[in-house]
Amino acid sequence: MARYIYNELQAKVVELRLVALQPGSYQDSLQCNIVHCQLLEPKTEIRDERLPVGELQKTLSDGWIVDQTLDGRYLFMSPRNSGIPNSWKHPDANCDPKAYELPKRSAEDDSLWHIPPYEALSYTWGTSDNEEHVYVTDPSDSIQTPSWLRIRANLASALRHLRHPNRQRMLWVDAISINQADINERGRQVKLMSQIYPLSKNVIIWMGPESEDSAHALETLCYFSEQVEYIISHRWGDAPNAQEHDWWRDGHALPYEKTTWKSIFSMLQRSWFERVWVLQEALLCNRVLLQCGRKSIPWVNVRKALLVLRQKTSILPPEIRDRLFPYARGLMAPPLASSEHLLLWTRNQKCTDPHDRIYGILGLLDPRVVAKIEVDYSIPVWKTYSRLVLAEKEAYQKLNMLNHCNILTRREGSPSWVPNWDQPIEGANTGYLSVRRFYASARSSAVAKLIEPAYRLQVAGRRVATICHVGHNLTGTFKDVTDEIFCWAPKEPHSDMYVSGGLSIDAYVEVLVRGRTSDRAQGDNPCPSIRRLSELLSRAIASAKVDDEVAHGFKDCFFVNEYLFTTKEGYLGVSANGLRKGKLFFSDPSLIAQYCTNLNIDDEVSVILGCDFPMVLRPKDSNRYEVVGPCFVHGLMLGEALKPPLEPPWKEVLPVTKGWALLYFINAQTGELLKSDPRLGLLPNSWEEVTSLDPFLPPFVFKNKENGHISMNDPRMSADAIKQRHIVLETLELI
Repeated sequence: MARYIYNELQAKVVELRLVALQPGSYQDSLQCNIVHCQLLEPKTEIRDERLPVGELQKTLSDGWIVDQTLDGRYLFMSPRNSGIPNSWKHPDANCDPKAYELPKRSAEDDSLWHIPPYEALSYTWGTSDNEEHVYVTDPSDSIQTPSWLRIRANLASALRHLRHPNRQRMLWVDAISINQADINERGRQVKLMSQIYPLSKNVIIWMGPESEDSAHALETLCYFSEQVEYIISHRWGDAPNAQEHDWWRDGHALPYEKTTWKSIFSMLQRSWFERVWVLQEALLCNRVLLQCGRKSIPWVNVRKALLVLRQKTSILPPEIRDRLFPYARGLMAPPLASSEHLLLWTRNQKCTDPHDRIYGILGLLDPRVVAKIEVDYSIPVWKTYSRLVLAEKEAYQKLNMLNHCNILTRREGSPSWVPNWDQPIEGANTGYLSVRRFYASARSSAVAKLIEPAYRLQVAGRRVATICHVGHNLTGTFKDVTDEIFCWAPKEPHSDMYVSGGLSIDAYVEVLVRGRTSDRAQGDNPCPSIRRLSELLSRAIASAKVDDEVAHGFKDCFFVNEYLFTTKEGYLGVSANGLRKGKLFFSDPSLIAQYCTNLNIDDEVSVILGCDFPMVLRPKDSNRYEVVGPCFVHGLMLGEALKPPLEPPWKEVLPVTKGWALLYFINAQTGELLKSDPRLGLLPNSWEEVTSLDPFLPPFVFKNKENGHISMNDPRMSADAIKQRHIVLETLELI
């Protein structure tokens, strides 16, 4: 009996291999046929003829909200404190249900997915210990001499559990369906993942055999999920017909014994929750089952349960909170949140090949970005990471991937402007990079050019300030680092003025909480105001102690290897250190001081067009710079470096709409709210602002009326328009 020899897939017609798993009992040897077929779109286009959420919202009375849940249904959320339960029905009984009800489709309607129908398996490969053979037969071979393929134990266990006793089961399984020895085929098939999983009849997530009370964990998560609902604009509440009406509330304790929490933790510790690849497999299809042993529940129930449990930080066991908080970023994939959530998520996940920190999430990224990334496992890892930076620049005219750079986690041989996605990111970055919260470059378009073969990136921007003082390493909560916080506080809190205006104490507290204040938000917001934080800090300094009220007010003030700094111009900021895991060893003692912190005296704070955060750059020679990393600097976060000053009574606010914190302008005297910056004047005649339903773009974008081009960037913030306002831009070469 010989090893199975793969026949080549036809790239021109986009083929895939399906595994026809043959029937048998659990203990029987594994047998299958391997079938080639074209990857074809379904014959029937699935159309959603419901009203868009925005149009449906207009039909509701004040206080009611409608939005889409994780499984695509529309949920009508009742006014707060009204006592009216949430509902799948429009509160106006006269509204036609066709306007909001998700059409019901038969599970047997083969026209909605690929022909022949198949199920796609999502699982982890596991170790190469205890491998088994799967025997491959060819139905066209009259002699029926089987060949074999070697598969790993976890896949063998999955196939034994999934195998039907008396009929074959058609599957797509990457370890068998892809010739893993053919690197070119691997690359082509990876780019097809965004089709293979959605076109499947359903996806099966294989968690492994039943153990550690896994059945109880699934039953618990399923019941909890039936009591709550989560909508894509990041609201959650009680489910219609919920039996436990308060379980959705953040502080409401759940009646779970230690054994229940232990079973949930054991489930979260399974290898499936650790790997990069499997998330897109679960999120690309809306027909997904999670199976552990013989027990299975809908994946959407698990996803919903984990997202709502994540909000209950005060009542969760510490081990579950610590596991769930970073993992949930992946569950908020677009359209729930930005792609940056995903990229932060991948840094904490495992993968055998570091290329897969990008390739393993391509199916969840914007197709406009994916189209510009070639899957090539033969190139250096850093070059794969660089392609994401360049693809974002080409697709959006943005350079926000620079926000993920850190000079201390830079890959060997990599330019400093290429993030190292293989290293976890620490500190303030994890909070403010994952949310579209600030606009240091004011929705400007990036001006960038790649200089080859040196792989330098020329960008346009403005050097704003030079660092002159760097504090000590800060790690911990407000209480943990009180001495350093008191040391850096303004000496005269009621009179010291900040360089960009206002009291220095106000600037200082906003830096400490990295902008998490109610001053920048509209509507419901649990954060304290800058004024309140200033009062609390002044009181704490005067009494030389931190009481519970002060500690609670500064609950969003926490640090992980971060440093406060000031500049010669008077700016105050904070930047994450991002030290590598483990110890650093230096053959030259003079390097120790250089790498104890990522910040050096005379590093420069710069605003780069198309980049939403100020960047710390390290001057080299001939106008060349190393990227040190992003920073939070009061007075530079909302485009101040690229615009004239905002005159009173106007001030900036950042209400969140569909996951985007969009910059608005409010008249502090009249309450008038403007979407358009009063400093910039009218849009050019050829442009208009329009509503966007694109999950990868802001809810409001700019459209060129002449050619139909859509841009997330304000045409009044082009490089030429900025220069016309007498603001000097420079060409900076990042090395």
